[in-house]
Amino acid sequence: GVVMMLFLIGLELQPSLLWKLRGPILGVGGLQVGVTALVVMSIGLIAGLSWQMSLAIGLILAMSSTAIVMQTLTEKGLLKTTGGQYSFSVLLFQDIAVIPILAFMPMLAISAGIGNTAASEQHHSTVWTEGLSMWGQTLLVLGVVTAIVVAGRYMITPVFRFIAKTKLREIFTAAALLLVVGIAVLMTKVGLSPALGTFLAGVVLAQS
Repeated sequence: GVVMMLFLIGLELQPSLLWKLRGPILGVGGLQVGVTALVVMSIGLIAGLSWQMSLAIGLILAMSSTAIVMQTLTEKGLLKTTGGQYSFSVLLFQDIAVIPILAFMPMLAISAGIGNTAASEQHHSTVWTEGLSMWGQTLLVLGVVTAIVVAGRYMITPVFRFIAKTKLREIFTAAALLLVVGIAVLMTKVGLSPALGTFLAGVVLAQS
């Protein structure tokens, strides 16, 4: 479910729009998420929670629903205003921040002594980076990510255009699902989060 959600988020994030709003996204969006997470974390620490749990709650409550906020801004005609553009930038940053936050959550659980059994079981799964040096792992990951970007730029669009000409909705849906599942599996094979891979696929296909 998280993988599919992040794929859809990636589809909505056009690279050209991200570059155009890079200042407000990093500035206002980063400030909102950071300040909110720290404030909620401080409240959790005061309430006697561990720092891991407090930080996790802070990161979760720093997020908001893109769909609900965008619908509200559109209905009230505020999307084109300065405040609406800043709100949209915050939403974009939150959508992007979901990726590292999801990757960071298991580390908090392990550092807190939770889920060690699950983590040890996960280590038994075979990944392509086992036995490689740090440089080897880095090159392999970069190579896989580059391959996804290149394939999405030059290969995926013609393939989907060919499938669309068949006018069979089922085949088109199956091909999209195959793409998502395939990239998710590929990411796990190189030791990365499948959510990161499908998010990247969504961004690559955003303008297809």
